[in-house]
Amino acid sequence: MADEKNNNVNLLNEKLKQREQEELRSKAGADENEPMKLDDAARVKVLSPTRLVIKRFLRNKLAIVGLVILVSLFVMCFLGPIFYPYGQTQKFQTTTRLNRDYANCGELTQFTKYVMDEASTKDVNYYVDTFVNIIDAKGVIDENTRKTLSTIRDVNYYEEGAEGITFASGNYFYDMKKLGDKLYMLYVTGGQVGELDLMGGVVSGDFTEEQAKQFSAAVRGKKDSVVVDGVEYRFISIAGSKNKAVLAQYAEPAEGILATKLCFDRHDLTVPEDKGLEEAALRALYADKKFTYKGENYTIDTEGEERLVLNSKGETVYGISEFSIRDYTGQDSLSIEFKSIMAETVTAMMNAEDQEARRTGSFTFSVPQLDPETGERNLDENGNLILSEETINVERKNTGEYIAKYDQITKVYDIYASPSWSHILGTDGDGYDVFSRIMYGGRISLMVGFVVVILETILGVIMGGIAGFFGGVVDTIIMRLVDIFYCIPTMPIMIIIASVFDKLKVPTYERLLWMMAILGILGWSGIARLVRGQILSLREQEFMTAAEATGLKTSRRIFKHLVPNVMPQLIVSMTMGLGGVILLESTLSYLGLGVKHPMATWGNMINSVSTIEAMKSYTYIWIPVGVLICLAVIAFNFVGDGLRDAFDPKMKR
Repeated sequence: MADEKNNNVNLLNEKLKQREQEELRSKAGADENEPMKLDDAARVKVLSPTRLVIKRFLRNKLAIVGLVILVSLFVMCFLGPIFYPYGQTQKFQTTTRLNRDYANCGELTQFTKYVMDEASTKDVNYYVDTFVNIIDAKGVIDENTRKTLSTIRDVNYYEEGAEGITFASGNYFYDMKKLGDKLYMLYVTGGQVGELDLMGGVVSGDFTEEQAKQFSAAVRGKKDSVVVDGVEYRFISIAGSKNKAVLAQYAEPAEGILATKLCFDRHDLTVPEDKGLEEAALRALYADKKFTYKGENYTIDTEGEERLVLNSKGETVYGISEFSIRDYTGQDSLSIEFKSIMAETVTAMMNAEDQEARRTGSFTFSVPQLDPETGERNLDENGNLILSEETINVERKNTGEYIAKYDQITKVYDIYASPSWSHILGTDGDGYDVFSRIMYGGRISLMVGFVVVILETILGVIMGGIAGFFGGVVDTIIMRLVDIFYCIPTMPIMIIIASVFDKLKVPTYERLLWMMAILGILGWSGIARLVRGQILSLREQEFMTAAEATGLKTSRRIFKHLVPNVMPQLIVSMTMGLGGVILLESTLSYLGLGVKHPMATWGNMINSVSTIEAMKSYTYIWIPVGVLICLAVIAFNFVGDGLRDAFDPKMKR
């Protein structure tokens, strides 16, 4: 019975072998009656190591899944941006209605100065405000004011008067007078004509002997001034010198600086400002209110609530106001009608008794109508602006400034927009398209992974091959170097290097190259140890003995015969290491140590929504990126496992 069973098994095996040979003959196109030989092409093809590896790999379902994922990622990241319409740094805008600043209003705090004599007034130009404050204080010069005056370019003479103040500074005498409300004139009333020796003689100056005697007599009499030949002279002490003084001639006042806190508003905004016309209008404002400028007659109308500068045709050229009213950008682009209503509203708020009325006010005014889609101004068929009446709210700030606001259609960056047909995964906090940045970020992350692994492999193969082939002292030195690199903490080193890059403000692309180089240099030790171990076992085999006997050079024996036999293990190691490098790069970018904004990587995209509130609100940004990082790492591990099993010589066929 047992013999019959064995015969059946043998018969079955014979039939299976026969069928296999027939299949091989059919594939190779051989004669059916001709027996198979050991060197038959069909047999050799079947026993090909490459085909065996591919067959083993394709049998691993997880490896196939990983390969499909990787191909999909590469297609998405490297081919997707070609067809996707948006770039990684393209910002998107939208329109919305916001209660925005339209204009600001406030009393001028700094003087507008019209300089007539720059040479004589340059030393006191910046101190006009101080002298005006003295005049507004009714000419009272107290001890604090004296200390202030003593710090201004050797001011060592000052005299209060009914109309202003007279003072000396440097080599000149000045008179500061008030011409009217918020309008002042600094006159130059004398200049240096010589230097006087306080011990009694004239040091310099074109004077007669009799004039010099009169100066000496005045000095001995401890006088500050003297009249010689009908001309008044004054003595100005020289700072730091007790024996010398400036001898200045007091002359008829000459205009030096016209200073005002009044503001000019142009009626026609297309006409540029004319400082000369403004200066002439100020001179006439508190005089006869008529003046001529460049051959044209002008008048100032002060009968109404406004002060208007009119030309010879009776047309308004300027409005003169105590308030400076400008648009929210600081430009003088508002109409004189708006400024007039704004000034009236602010004046009413300032004079109101109720606290709420002093703090807020409002008025209606026709402003340009804005398109709700584009935020641009609407025009009629003739190209004229279309106006719409809006309520303008005026609010007083703690600084004393008044801000006019109303609801405006405004262009803003479309940040954190939800997913839509326009933006598949929405937009981020900068208004960038998330899906576009995911694709470009994938390029960087995958590229970093491959470049770092290739660099690690090159360094590891060179160092490990040399150590394994030569052995002895060379092996000891290289392996101790490997131990040192094993002990280097990668993350602290990267933190230090990143801080140095931040300090040096290294450009983004240069920073990326440095990061890949540093990661490659720090990560080669594991591959070197793997290559060394494999070469130690291969160098004693017969094919290496034959290579040595043929007289091949050492470098050729290492890299031509040994390293190719280590390639299966290297391929597996590289594939398994890719996922780890991508994860490390993402971690560094998430911590702000890797690639900097605006260049996208998967790590810094997650970093953009790193707070708890942001992660709750904007899941459509970080979840897709996190999923892609996980898929990439898992896929590389699956492929690595598949290659390891495929290259395993103990694997069954």
